[in-house]
Amino acid sequence: MSSLTLAAEPGFTEIADASFAAGAAVTDATMKSLNSGAKFAAVRNEQFWGYYKNGETIVLPISPADGYTYSLDELVYGFSWYWTGSAAGALNGTHTAPTRGATSAAGNALQMGASIDPATGLVESSVSYYTPGGAQNNTHDGILLVTIHAQRMR
Repeated sequence: MSSLTLAAEPGFTEIADASFAAGAAVTDATMKSLNSGAKFAAVRNEQFWGYYKNGETIVLPISPADGYTYSLDELVYGFSWYWTGSAAGALNGTHTAPTRGATSAAGNALQMGASIDPATGLVESSVSYYTPGGAQNNTHDGILLVTIHAQRMR
């Protein structure tokens, strides 16, 4: 639950420095613009997180403060590995730590890789296993803990 709730989505407008000159009367319009700018500053940068697996697409986050839905160009993704095995089912950004499933192939972990496509939010992960005798088994195992850094552009 958010500790900040706004009745309307705030915006930012420039206020001329002269509006705050010593001795000048401050208008109601200037104070409303200043208030709106302060509210915008409070929600301009927000962070979201959730667990995802290969093939899932990160849902566009919605601000709990005012219901603002972020666009893809306002997001930067970061992630860390939660598990190199498979996920028991769909994760889709859950905040509940997922059950750690078994690996899809036998052997020792050889290499792993993951990425999030910034243009679509598509999560990709792969883990390769090496089995005695020289065989390499490639899988799409992996659970990522994704952090979404959101910054409003307006």
